[in-house]
Amino acid sequence: MRILISNDDGIYSRNLHQLHAALRRAGHDVRAVAPAEQHSGAGCCLTVHGPILTRRVSLPDAAGGPFEGIAVAGTPADCVILALRGIMPDFKPDLVMTGINFGPNAGQDVFFSGTVGAAIQSAMYGLPTLAVSHCSYSGATPAHADLAARVAAAMDWEHLPRHRVYNLNLPDCPADEIHGLKVCRHSTDWACLDSYERRVSPRGQEYFWMIDPFQHFQLEDEGTDKSWLHKGWATLSPLNIDLNDAETAKMLNENNLWEQIRT
Repeated sequence: MRILISNDDGIYSRNLHQLHAALRRAGHDVRAVAPAEQHSGAGCCLTVHGPILTRRVSLPDAAGGPFEGIAVAGTPADCVILALRGIMPDFKPDLVMTGINFGPNAGQDVFFSGTVGAAIQSAMYGLPTLAVSHCSYSGATPAHADLAARVAAAMDWEHLPRHRVYNLNLPDCPADEIHGLKVCRHSTDWACLDSYERRVSPRGQEYFWMIDPFQHFQLEDEGTDKSWLHKGWATLSPLNIDLNDAETAKMLNENNLWEQIRT
């Protein structure tokens, strides 16, 4: 397959290089377009008020082979859109993969994650899209990357619905200790991200620092991605990017909202 890879941790991320090496070992034609710097938490943000600079990057990948990519001075979403619409006119990917992210993208993370945000751009174009995250912050191993590559190859992309992000998370354990794969919904146990510490700079300026951005991942939500990941299972959650709520829209129409406003 022709595979475009991107991420939110940046072009120099070892996890990105692990994925690149694994996909090349599997015989795929791989191209990398990723942010020049760290952009975790960027979600679907776009650069709209300034230029987006790009440059070529060439260095060894995680397996010592050649890694050639394009560094983009923009967001993860910028990277995928530019890759599909401008940077590589001669390369039409069969699949877009984002990651491997440092840390989980489970539950409400899907709304903040630059890795998922980049994948959403690809899904909008109707391309097969797989976002990959690893619950460890110490980095994915070659075995984890090979597992992600095998999942990508095993998916029946021709018949699976498009305009979806297929969100794969790998638990924080050695790859050969993963119990299996659970296809499940992502957790909607919404925890408030309210752990901010107030600080004062040496010049007396007040500022705030998020001190535990991943506390919500520790909450149990039985039967969801978070719960299975805590138990040592890999999870795959199909995410529909259509946010319409037909049931609530029907309720509002039945309540004759416009008539209430006019009276």
